[in-house]
Amino acid sequence: MDKLNLMASFIAVAEQGSFTSGARQLGKTKALISTHVSQLESWLKIRLITRSTRSMTLTPEGRSYYEQAKKILDDVATLEADLLYKNQSLVGRLRVTAPTTFGELVLMPFIAKMTAENPELNIDLMLSDRYVDLIGEGFDMGIRVGNLEDSSLIARSTGDRKMILCATTEFLERFGRPEQLEQLSELPCVFDSNLREGASWSFQRGNKQVEIKPRFVTRVNSALAAANMARTGTVIANCPDFAIQSLIAQGELIPLFEEHSQRAIPVNIIYPHRQHLSTKVKTFTDGLINYLAKK
Repeated sequence: MDKLNLMASFIAVAEQGSFTSGARQLGKTKALISTHVSQLESWLKIRLITRSTRSMTLTPEGRSYYEQAKKILDDVATLEADLLYKNQSLVGRLRVTAPTTFGELVLMPFIAKMTAENPELNIDLMLSDRYVDLIGEGFDMGIRVGNLEDSSLIARSTGDRKMILCATTEFLERFGRPEQLEQLSELPCVFDSNLREGASWSFQRGNKQVEIKPRFVTRVNSALAAANMARTGTVIANCPDFAIQSLIAQGELIPLFEEHSQRAIPVNIIYPHRQHLSTKVKTFTDGLINYLAKK
């Protein structure tokens, strides 16, 4: 019995969410993949997957085995790479999830650099602003922007990002430049629901924290969408720096109330268990932290 082959079939099914998709990924038949998983369960004497006519889910034992089996196959791939490609240490697939705007504007240049330096590395990046179950959906790691909820996941900080209030010159000419924070409750603003801090903006004024409830005329779930709406000259937006740095540099957006700082936004790299980190995850994590430190 080729145990590594059986493990690879199980991992493909676990990550793709079905036997059909797992078979398609490996270029094998669904029947063969199903046989491989059954053989693996028989050899281990445990149920890895709960099957039904419409869906399949990993059992608790299946989730645990998935994490360890993936680490083993990663180590095998790395060992082969060390022998075949003397200077090439990163090979195989790395599944990463990240928020949409952060991924598009910040992560993609870094990933381009990583794959250029490691031709045998294949990065599968899923961009989504929803809460992603890393273990359940088969991701090696994820990027979270904002405060972390309590969980069993391991987190490593990459630093904080600033929030910047901004508008166009046209907007300021039309409505006048606001001089007091309280004026935000009278001016049209766009609300980014990804901030998840309620329908208010918090500022530091002197020694006091001030909560302002702006007049939101539009709600979006994307920092880039909020920035683009502000570019139309119709609203004020409050965006993470990475979403509007280039627009401010080009003069399309003007920062407001820079004298009043806002609560910083933490950015963390998360993964399931420290003891199962592969070389790919460690190298990607270290590289991203160094990359962001220069941004």
